[in-house]
Order: sequence, then C-alpha cells, then structure tokens
Amino acid sequence: MPASENQQPGTAGLDQPRSEAAGSPGSPAGSRSGLSAGRLLKLGGVLIAVLAVALCAVTLIREWSSIRHSITTANPGLLLVSLLCAGAAMSGLGLLWWRCLHVFGAPARLQDAVAWYFGGELGKYVPGGVWPVLGRGELASRAGIARGTGYLTTLISYAAMCVAAAFVCGLLAPFVALDGDGLSWGWLMLAFIPIGIGALHPAVLGKVLALGAKLTRGRVAIQARSWSTMMGLTAWSVATWLLVGATSVGVTAALGYSEQPARVAFAAVAAWIIGFLAIPVPAGAGLRELIFVAISGLDTGPAVAVAAIARLLFIVVDAAGGVIGLWLARRSAATPMVQPVL
Repeated sequence: MPASENQQPGTAGLDQPRSEAAGSPGSPAGSRSGLSAGRLLKLGGVLIAVLAVALCAVTLIREWSSIRHSITTANPGLLLVSLLCAGAAMSGLGLLWWRCLHVFGAPARLQDAVAWYFGGELGKYVPGGVWPVLGRGELASRAGIARGTGYLTTLISYAAMCVAAAFVCGLLAPFVALDGDGLSWGWLMLAFIPIGIGALHPAVLGKVLALGAKLTRGRVAIQARSWSTMMGLTAWSVATWLLVGATSVGVTAALGYSEQPARVAFAAVAAWIIGFLAIPVPAGAGLRELIFVAISGLDTGPAVAVAAIARLLFIVVDAAGGVIGLWLARRSAATPMVQPVL
C-alpha cells in the first residue's frame, strides 16, 4: 500500500513514524547516530539563539545612543501607542504563519506558533537572511511539525505578507499622489495589486512549490492551495501593514512633526518591505531608514528621527517577544502536541 495511504487525516505536516530497519532511528546504530546528530543540532540552535539575542541587544543599544535626545522630548503617550501598534503588527505576522500552518496540514496551537514565530524572528539580526526561516522551522520541528512544512510555510507567509504590503501601498498611493508633493509616481504602485494577486494563483504558486520539491528530491513537498485560500492568507496580514504604517505615524506625531499621515504610512510600509527583500542586510538595517527619509516628505533630520525611533520600537518588540517566545518554545517542545483538524 502506498505510504500516503497510511497517513491519518490532518497529519500531512506532522512528522511520521519511521521504520525500525538497521540504520534507522529504531536500531542501535541509528539511535546512537540520531542522538548524536540531535544533540549537535540542538546545541547549534542554542548557540544561534544566543547570538541572535546578543546581536539584537547590540542593535538596541546602538539605536538608543543615536535617538536618546529625540525620545526625551517626545510625547510619551503617543510613543506608547506606537509601541503597541508595533507589537500588534508583529503579532499579526505570527498569526499569519499560524494560519499558513493550518492551511498546509500542520494545525499547531496558536500560542505555540506565535512563540515559534517570535523566537525565529531574532534570527533576522544574524547576517545571512535564512536564520528566521531555519529558526522557526527548527522550533516547530521540536514540537512535532515536519521541518519541510515549517520551512515552506514560513516562505509562503513571507510571500503573502509581501503581496499584502503591495496592496496597502497601492491603497495608500492615490492619497499620496493626490497630495501633489513629489510622489506623483505613487499611482504606479497600483500595478502591484494585480501582480500580487497573480503570483498567488495555484498555476504560479504550484510551479514554485513543484520546483522546491524537485530541488529537495521530494523531501520538502506540499501542494498549492486554492486561489481563494491564498487570498485569505494575504488578507490576514493587511491589518499588520496598516499597523506598521500607524507606528511611524504615531512616532511622527509624538515628535511634534507635521506631515500627511498617508504619506508617512506609505513610506513606512514601502521601506519595511524593501528592507525585508534585501536579504543580505540583517533586519534591513540602514536601508529602511534611507527609503523612509527619501519618500516620507519630512525634512531629513525629522525623517531620520522618526525612522530611527520606529525601528527602535520594533527592536524592543522583537527582543521581548523573542526571549519570551524561546522560553515558551522550550515548554511546547517538552510536550509536543498539535490541534486536531476541525
């Protein structure tokens, strides 16, 4: 009987039992080699986590020294609102990944998925760009989610959030262009909406997933979902990008600067997504600020202050969420459990 017929419903994204043949995890030799590899993998994960936390802390300290004066003169209430917007935005991306896991057959608990998300998020402060993907995949695998599913759903959630960012930029662009203050090209951003919709069509996404399966020789293979399902995932992160924009709008107001909110939000979202796509740059460091300064409409000094403080708020969220997420991930790894498909 084909192996696929032995799978239980709702377990496509979960690790399946393996044979007890010689050299397999059930045999003495397989047990020893598996145990050794497992220990090395766990040690490597711990070291990377420590490095990510340290680099995040260094980034936090460096940013603080450059914006301390601006923060001391800002409206504390509006800064708090901005921090809450930043926290809600990052939590929204965690919810997006949780939904991706469900859609692709790995129904993890909400609290676990968000913990894995924030734990992996620390990896973006490590040069290389792959660490958030590896981090989330490894944390999820320790609780029973197949590594391939963890990796691919992370990448799919990235694609969905990029399309959602394009939607938000496209929606904000007309308001920015109508302002007539140097961003008339904003109308062009509307083109990203049909491009993003087309990229999520099963005919396109299916080919990408098939290529991934081919490159990994079938070890990482999932099926494309319907167009409506993928659009639903994208819709989940639209609010996240509005909150990202609101964070910078709040910081601008907290510092007492005046600029069209739609333009500030547009600049913040565009800077965020361009910084995200710049894979070699850890957490988009520097690049996001340059983009924001160029298109926010604020004078250079105020724009630098707004960009730096907004970045600091997101670093605080990443640091707090990452540390708490790693702690919660250890608990979920000790008691592997997933929700049944409803």
